Amino acid sequence: MKEKHGNPFTGIATFLITLGIMMLVARLDLFKLGDIPDYFRWQMLLIFFGVWSLISLELVSAVVLFAIGFWFLMPDMPVQLTQTYKQIYWPSVLVLAGLAFMIRPITKRRRH
Repeated sequence: MKEKHGNPFTGIATFLITLGIMMLVARLDLFKLGDIPDYFRWQMLLIFFGVWSLISLELVSAVVLFAIGFWFLMPDMPVQLTQTYKQIYWPSVLVLAGLAFMIRPITKRRRH
């Protein structure tokens, strides 16, 4: 059995940091969605887990969760992507996910 070295509260700390960031986003209305209840929807849940993944250095899942959450949240935001950006959105996400896979071994080494 592999012995774990490190802080046993890392998961709780990551959750609290992510929750705090998302609460700041909602309170400051950074996405311009309106009232705080407008931030509690399934798209924001994907973005929440994307932030959590990013803090946990799980870059591939962070990119994918952000991309899906942002894509479906975008129609409700006052700022819209231009047609050019819409055409390059998913290819760019695939490139970023590929880059995240490439640097994954580096982030794994830093965690161990």
